[in-house]
Parts: sequence; structure tokens; C-alpha cells
Amino acid sequence: MAYSLEELRNKTYWNKCSTCKVELPFGAAYYICSVSTCQGKRTGLHFCSVECWDAHLGFARHRDAGALDAMTPTREKYLASLEDDAPQPAAKKILVRPEGTASPASSAGGAESDVETLVVVSKVKQLIRDQSEMSTSQCAIDALTQKVVQECRKAIENAKAAGRKTVMGRDITNQSPVKATAR
Repeated sequence: MAYSLEELRNKTYWNKCSTCKVELPFGAAYYICSVSTCQGKRTGLHFCSVECWDAHLGFARHRDAGALDAMTPTREKYLASLEDDAPQPAAKKILVRPEGTASPASSAGGAESDVETLVVVSKVKQLIRDQSEMSTSQCAIDALTQKVVQECRKAIENAKAAGRKTVMGRDITNQSPVKATAR
């Protein structure tokens, strides 16, 4: 069950026991499993007693495990950790190129500087490696993306010229716009 940040701030306890669901208060002793997979952020098993820890062994299938003593954080530390975990705005990817070099998108004319890579990089690299045993640079991927953008624009124009709202394979293979024909 996902809680909102406001609900997390208003909690009167740190967490609940993974077995019996009793509330674990702030600043109290609790137990964790010695196996690292039980301690992970996703699993995060917490137990109020050794008996509750022992109950999880029936389904955990550990070869060798123990109950480790731990302390829940104080309310202040808990609230501080919520602020640290609050989602941060995503950083915008900015490509820095030496002066005098045009980006693949800028030479296509338009606002493609924000266009993501439109090819499956691993597949392109694998094809080139299989065909020639050569490596592939990122600028080759950028140039290929530029070609895809140019071909898509041509195909859009061909579909418009044909009076359609759907881009078809024949629009990509045609080099010049198709004249609309009356039916």
C-alpha cells in the first residue's frame, strides 16, 4: 500500500512487523533477518520479536539465517529521511559539443535537438559487429537518428500529398511526394 508524503509525515509509528503487523514505534528495538535479500529496500522485512522473525523462515527458505538486533529511527530522523527521499525534478540531458560542430539534429533543420535516439542502439551495434566485426560510435547512432527523422518527415509529406492521415510503407520508399489521384 503506497502512502502519500503527507500520510508518511503524520504516522505515529515507524513501520509494522512483517509477520504480525504490530506497529514498531519510533526509537524502539526490533529485529531484522541476517540474510541480505530480507534487508533490501524492496523486501525490507522488520520483526517485533524473534518469534515473528522465526515465522518467516517457513517461506524464506534460508540455508543459514539469524535475527539481528536493530533500532528504529527517532521521529526526527524518520522525517529527515522522508525529505531526502522526496522526488527531485529530473535533470535535463544537455549535450555539449565543441564549437563549430553541428549536432546531427541541427543540420536537419528544426527543433530536433530534443529528439531522443530513435533506433535500438544495441541492435544497431550488434548488426554492425556481425556484418563487419567493427565497433559503433555514438555519433553514428546520432547520424542514424537524424536519417530516421528526415525519412519520417518525407513520409509525412508524401502521405499528406496523397490525401491520407496515415503514413504507410509506400510513403517511406517514395522519394518525391505522391500526387493525389482521384478515385
